[in-house]
Amino acid sequence: MADRQSEFAQLLQQHHARLYAYLYSLVRDFDDADDLFQQTTVVLWKKFDEFDRSRSFLSWACGIARFESANFLRSRSRQKLYFTDDLNLLLVEAQQEYSQDELKERRDALTKCVDKLRQRDRELLEACYCGAANVQQVADAQGRSTQSIHNSLRRIRKSLFECIRRTLATR
Repeated sequence: MADRQSEFAQLLQQHHARLYAYLYSLVRDFDDADDLFQQTTVVLWKKFDEFDRSRSFLSWACGIARFESANFLRSRSRQKLYFTDDLNLLLVEAQQEYSQDELKERRDALTKCVDKLRQRDRELLEACYCGAANVQQVADAQGRSTQSIHNSLRRIRKSLFECIRRTLATR
């Protein structure tokens, strides 16, 4: 039992930062990521006997975290704007394909591209993804329809995608 606890603690400590970052990437809120990390850790411990030691602990943990986050996102879907579960899965799979250096390059490119956005687009991104307001509340505050907000976000995301693609192509 002590060996099992020690092994779990060591693996969790070794992968804590990446697992937390993964969870944060799904919910984009530190408080929610903290709650989700705690819940995921409890489930990981309960299922640790099922862990196949020939596989990556991080991949296994992210798989469990994906299910926990899907439940979390379903329960919170009316409170904040989150990506769809399918999109989250694509983002996770894409993230796992990149090395740490490549991920850093992509994050740096995203930061530069966000900085290039018009002020009102940056403010809309922040209101929808960083604040506590949901899309309806943001729309009401701006005197716009929710569809208008969704259309703007779609346009902004497309613009960011193209900017990141161009930025990375020049490296």
